[in-house]
Amino acid sequence: MIFSTAWLKGMGERAIKTLAQALVAALMVYAGGQAGLLDVDWLTVLSTAGLTTVLSVLTSIGNADFTAGVPAPVEPARDSGPAETPAS
Repeated sequence: MIFSTAWLKGMGERAIKTLAQALVAALMVYAGGQAGLLDVDWLTVLSTAGLTTVLSVLTSIGNADFTAGVPAPVEPARDSGPAETPAS
């Protein structure tokens, strides 16, 4: 399923969400909510967000079926024999 259209869509969505979340988190950490737009160390923020995006893509490769939306196989229920009835 890796590199199928469904996988690429799932990987792209995961990567974009991860990038956005990492940018917000890194801005909050590095700017501390007190710095101006020009005071932010953008290289560090973008580097951190970029690394998390790469890790997200690697996670998608490692779990390709889930990323592609293929449901996990379900084991059939085991028959444990007849149910015992409690003694009255």
